[in-house]
Formats: sequence, C-alpha cells, structure tokens
Amino acid sequence: MRIELTHDLEKEKGTACAEKIFKQLSDEYKDEFSDLEQETNGNIINFSFKIRGMHVKGNITVNNKNVVIDSKLPFAARMFQGMIETKIKENAEKMISECK
Repeated sequence: MRIELTHDLEKEKGTACAEKIFKQLSDEYKDEFSDLEQETNGNIINFSFKIRGMHVKGNITVNNKNVVIDSKLPFAARMFQGMIETKIKENAEKMISECK
C-alpha cells in the first residue's frame, strides 16, 4: 500500500507532523488499533501496529514537497485496504493542515 500526499512544510516540521498520523488513529480507533510503535531516523519514520489483530508495518518518508507512506498489509487485511488507505490519508491530510 502506498499513499502520497503533498505538503508545503519544512522537512523537520513535516516529520514532526507525520509522527502524529498513526498516534491520532490509535487514539480514535482504540478498539481496532493497538500496539503502535514508531522509530524516527532523520526524515523516515518506521512504524508498526495491529489493526483488528493483524500486524501492519511500513515507513513514512517526509520529503521537501511530499509525504510517502509505504506499508505491507497482511493478506487477511487486503479486503480492508480501501478503508485503511482512506482513514490514513484523511488523517494525514488533517495532520498536515493542523501543522501549518
């Protein structure tokens, strides 16, 4: 799964903002979203979490003009891929907007 979003933030501010994307989702969907782990290295944030008991991992790369979220969904989660992508994209757009 790959999601790309544009932004006009400085890279450091964009990275700090991107760190909030999955934190907000884990707070909003406590019953379905658990075990969030994130590690930031420069402009790359490696993440993992469970959604409905299925393990998802990937990374967020913050570039000068865009944010790229790459992740691998387990086979069982692929039927929910559209919903997962929509929620992540909506929340990422919200975080970018709030960080301005």
